[in-house]
Amino acid sequence: SFPTRRSSDLVLDVMMPQLDGLEVLRRIRATSRVPVLMLTARGDETDRVVGLELGGDDYVTKPFSPTELLARLKALVRRATPDAAGEHLAAAGITADVGTREVTVEGKAVELTGLEFDILVALLRRAGRVIPRNALLAEAGRDDVVVGERTVDVHISRLRKKIGDEGQERIKTVRGVGYVLSKDPVPGT
Repeated sequence: SFPTRRSSDLVLDVMMPQLDGLEVLRRIRATSRVPVLMLTARGDETDRVVGLELGGDDYVTKPFSPTELLARLKALVRRATPDAAGEHLAAAGITADVGTREVTVEGKAVELTGLEFDILVALLRRAGRVIPRNALLAEAGRDDVVVGERTVDVHISRLRKKIGDEGQERIKTVRGVGYVLSKDPVPGT
């Protein structure tokens, strides 16, 4: 069994003997939101996307410099203990408490990964305004995540599912540009 309280960040190697890191990550995410930095020799974009989709907060491929690893770990710590503690954001029936990293949709709690939460906060902070796809991770304070443009689309898709927005009433796609979170309440809610 894995701990349910957050005591620290976790560096997880994907290619471990016996039980691979992706399975370990699945088990961790079943009980914990601890920030996880994936470490692996697999550098293919598909592998990075899978690691992030399973709930990894960042992904570093081997070989890497100790300086880069330290910078990424510091970024994870920064995101896990935001300066904006106590900041409450709301739009389109969604509320987020930045300090506790809790999200509700129409009053119901929603569990998000670290990256999904950061993307949602970026959208909430700029509700009603389009955030270009290529700038969304930087707006989310996640410019340390080096992934392809498609990864942003994948996380938006997962975020839509979790907030019950598969009809795209809350998070709208602006073709060829990016995404916008509706500033106003969603019709029918």
